Amino acid sequence: MDKLQRISEAIKSKKKLVVMFSGGVDSTLLAKLAREVLEKNAVALTIDSPVIPRKEIEEAKNLANLIGIRHEFIELNELKSRHLIENPPDRCYLCRKLRDNIVKNWARENGFDVIADGLNFSDLQDYRPGVKASTEDGIWHPFIDFEVTKEEIREYSRKLGLPTWDKPAMACLCSRFPYGFGLNEERVRMVEKAENFLRELGFREVRVRFFPYKTAVVEVGRDEMELLMGKRTDIVLALQKIGFSFVTLDLEGFASGKLNRTREGVSK
Repeated sequence: MDKLQRISEAIKSKKKLVVMFSGGVDSTLLAKLAREVLEKNAVALTIDSPVIPRKEIEEAKNLANLIGIRHEFIELNELKSRHLIENPPDRCYLCRKLRDNIVKNWARENGFDVIADGLNFSDLQDYRPGVKASTEDGIWHPFIDFEVTKEEIREYSRKLGLPTWDKPAMACLCSRFPYGFGLNEERVRMVEKAENFLRELGFREVRVRFFPYKTAVVEVGRDEMELLMGKRTDIVLALQKIGFSFVTLDLEGFASGKLNRTREGVSK
């Protein structure tokens, strides 16, 4: 736990801190550390956007209450923004710049100089344009600075009794759409309803990717494929009722960030 002690000391030196809080594994651990060290001088700030599943917003509320940290929300309808209407390969970069700007304005108006996020050392191994954008914007990444990996965050969270320690990885609903294929309210809600249905059936790792012609490409964990095939008829009927014309299974299974493979050949 030596890394956590050093991070806590670094947090204490900031005196006041805004934590960009999604309720995921990483930001929950960071929010807990900030609350323990800074008490009322720490705040968890959550972006409430249509591209964030409603269940994640509710879970963020519950986790902030469990931690005991002050919790604030900023409402943002990103579906009206060019980076979601056009969905270019640098979408995540543009999205993060927009969010950082809004959070920085909130922090400034409320007397906070330092903003931190839960990006971790493992994130540097993948295509993460949000890391570049947030670093440019002066957002502090304590887990990167102290080289804390995703696996370590899960282990620290388990030892501290946080219920998120084994929470599946979650990304905003934008990650379900291949670059160049734009988002709108209808498509986003279809994905959210489809994933909620699959989780209600008991699937743990779930992604429903939305491709042209209303095609749903379903990803579940490799150890869950047999379960999915046993429920194939119910799943097809449910997703067609939601609005999909075609329902397919990705035989590779769940993989985080899979649509980054589509960046090549898509103009910015």
